[in-house]
Amino acid sequence: MGVDFIRKAAKSFHKGLDRSRIDLGTPDLFTRLPDCEPRTYAATIRSNQKLNRGEDLCVRLDGAAVVAQRGMEIVAQFESPPAELIDALKDSHGEACGTVREIHEIADTAEITVC
Repeated sequence: MGVDFIRKAAKSFHKGLDRSRIDLGTPDLFTRLPDCEPRTYAATIRSNQKLNRGEDLCVRLDGAAVVAQRGMEIVAQFESPPAELIDALKDSHGEACGTVREIHEIADTAEITVC
């Protein structure tokens, strides 16, 4: 009798777990999915240049340096960019889109998100 009871209970137990897993995976009104945020890098703003929050810039390789441009004019330069940024730019033929997230006027730096 003990083995029969365990086998009967085990089958219903697995079925219950499967139903709960489906309930957990089904989105509802209160489900919040995590947002994917691209990486942000600090760049030094060149003198006499003004950047605006939310402004779109072109981030590109300039020899060994990484710069941000507005049109044909270089407005910021990334000081000692990380290897992952350089590799990502090389994979995208040396250019990528960037967006100004924050501006730190006292330090003359800007946080630029590269996507």
